[in-house]
Amino acid sequence: MAAVAVFGKRGYEGASTRDIARTAGVNAPAIHYYFDGKEGVYLQCIELLIKLLWQKVGAAVQAAENAAADEHSNDGLLIEAALGILAAVLSTAQDTPQIKAWRAFFDRHQAGSCPQSATAAFEQRFKARIEAVMRLLIGRLSGLDPQDDRAVIHAMALLTQGLAFRAHKAGLLAAMNWTEVNHPQMEQVKDVVLTQARFTLEGLALQRATTFH
Repeated sequence: MAAVAVFGKRGYEGASTRDIARTAGVNAPAIHYYFDGKEGVYLQCIELLIKLLWQKVGAAVQAAENAAADEHSNDGLLIEAALGILAAVLSTAQDTPQIKAWRAFFDRHQAGSCPQSATAAFEQRFKARIEAVMRLLIGRLSGLDPQDDRAVIHAMALLTQGLAFRAHKAGLLAAMNWTEVNHPQMEQVKDVVLTQARFTLEGLALQRATTFH
């Protein structure tokens, strides 16, 4: 989508409907007619980004929701479900043609260079579901209410480990002296991050067993 490239290069404030129309090879009035202006175009980009991300993490999130809803799921299954989500989130940092096409747009969006309506759409249609199931898993493992402040913080801390490698990818490349993150590099990152996360999750389960039994 031409608008993705324009927003990625110029940012939301710097982009204009004229820029988008010229890049897309259409008349500027068509942008207003079909999308009701620049914000409407950006929101359509967000919808496409959400669709792309769900293709990458949707199966892991659904599996985690099933595990969290099943009262017979033991600690091992709950831990694997949480790690599955984290692994899927981490995979969005890997360099693929599809992700590369969206990188600049995604980076600017994460930095807050977008309208509030787009931030709200992304939160509600993507992040909220992932955060909710992670809190449920933390609650089951720790014995805390999923809405307890500690459960919320634990869930955010775990997810942030995955998101950090997406948001601070330049730092990762510099620290590791990599030029890009292909499959072998991504597997190395996953191995370390998931090992740390496993220690945390197993620790919560052990603490629950010690506290409540």
